[in-house]
Amino acid sequence: MEKQNKVGLNRRQLLLGVAAGSLTLGLGGSIGRAFGQDQQLVFWSQFAGSKRVAGEALEAAFKEAHPERNLVSTLYAEPPQLNEKILTSINGNTAPDLFVQHWDYNLTYAAADRMLDLGEALSVSMDDLDPSLLAYGHINGAQYSVPMYGTSRGIGFNRAHVVEAGLDPENPPKTWAEFRDWAIALTKRQESGFLERAGFSLFHNDLEAWEVFTIFLQGAGGKLLNDDLSAPSFAGPEGVKALTFLKGLLIDDRVSDLGFGLGPGGLASPFNTARAAMIIAGNYSTNNALRAGIEFDVAPIPMENGGFTSLVDPFCYAIPRDAKNIEGAVAFVEFALSPEQQVAFAVESKNVPVLKSAQQDPAVQADPYLSKFVETASYAPQEAPAIPAFSRMVTIIARAVQEAMFGRASVEDALTAAAAEVQIILDRG
Repeated sequence: MEKQNKVGLNRRQLLLGVAAGSLTLGLGGSIGRAFGQDQQLVFWSQFAGSKRVAGEALEAAFKEAHPERNLVSTLYAEPPQLNEKILTSINGNTAPDLFVQHWDYNLTYAAADRMLDLGEALSVSMDDLDPSLLAYGHINGAQYSVPMYGTSRGIGFNRAHVVEAGLDPENPPKTWAEFRDWAIALTKRQESGFLERAGFSLFHNDLEAWEVFTIFLQGAGGKLLNDDLSAPSFAGPEGVKALTFLKGLLIDDRVSDLGFGLGPGGLASPFNTARAAMIIAGNYSTNNALRAGIEFDVAPIPMENGGFTSLVDPFCYAIPRDAKNIEGAVAFVEFALSPEQQVAFAVESKNVPVLKSAQQDPAVQADPYLSKFVETASYAPQEAPAIPAFSRMVTIIARAVQEAMFGRASVEDALTAAAAEVQIILDRG
């Protein structure tokens, strides 16, 4: 027996019901076919920036493959802009049939029980999708969003600087000790102490402060939350070890300066102006680095004593539970998750496809940068801090990292205070 979805219909019943409803509109089905062609499939897209060309190609391919479906797409430049529209539309019962949005926003919508369980609505096997990316759409026992793609994190480094420092770019660090040696060797200071080049530029904003701490927390064997996501675990011995190591790079080894590079991004960032030799990099780092003339390369992020870790960050499809054209929305998502479309989108946008077979496709593996981010994605945990309050947790942890770095609190005190704040948020649900 097929599972029941949130609208009380399994997928087969849903499709049969739509077909039956269409046929009752006219003898012989001619009016029913006209209705199917005229019914709009309203899609709100966040495939902006580097994803825009790939998104437009996906929509064009869907229209060609399904001329009977009237796809109406609206592009939104930023996730917060789309979030405002979605919140308003959900509250006013005017939501689109389908949207693609950053994963943490989707959790907020799902928490209000307004999204369809895609694990039951889609015919696509969830086992065929990358579990690390998929974990970010799973909450309260259901799959309320499904990724189209994700970014992953690696060590981005300037090959020219590495060679100049007498290091081997083909043999990047495999432990924290080796990473520290690289960071020290890559740092350049004048006799006065003025920093000419950071060996490792730690972070430039709150999100990056959270990311670098989380990555090294994982590298020490820890994680942000406990198994059932009911309590923070980042303030334990693994978190203390991670933040102590990062603080040591900054204060003791002086591989960067406090506040170095805060604010500037894109082509003006320290890495893209050749003032930093290593960063935590994502897929999005590639284009700007190459445009700036940097000899860019990517390596996996080492754990403390060997092995690798990473983070993934997906953008996900979601379908409102009360959407007018659920059947059409399901058809679009299934089309987008097909091997051909997953490969095409990944190659054009340089993002990691969620379909596991697409990750290993020859066209994806032939891309020198995309293939490396596919590899780093494989080191990400298969669990995710999938809670609606994720963005508030990021801010709290980022503040703790910076308070420890700037000496306003000890590492232990900063993390303990942050954990207490996060616990209050978790207790509120």
